[in-house]
Amino acid sequence: MKILLIILAITMGFIFFGCTDYKAKITSDTSWSGSFGGSTVDGSGNQTIDLPDDEIVCIVVQKETEQGTLSAEIIDEGFLSFGGSEKKTTTAKYGVVSVCNQ
Repeated sequence: MKILLIILAITMGFIFFGCTDYKAKITSDTSWSGSFGGSTVDGSGNQTIDLPDDEIVCIVVQKETEQGTLSAEIIDEGFLSFGGSEKKTTTAKYGVVSVCNQ
């Protein structure tokens, strides 16, 4: 019985600590607007936005200016994270970047 409880505790620990914690990391020197896992966010400069966890999420972000740089990536801050997305960058006029966590 004790062994069963230990196995259950370890399994539950891995389930709890193995959860993902996705965040969109935006790096920019201009204003931007985007769709983040079903939510629209308007912002400027650098910002980190919480995303739905444990599912595939894509983000699309657009510069609202002709000048400047916009970068976006999805990071996983979970206990057993397996990384995140590739970082995408644009310097195009009103440029758009799109990334997914898978």
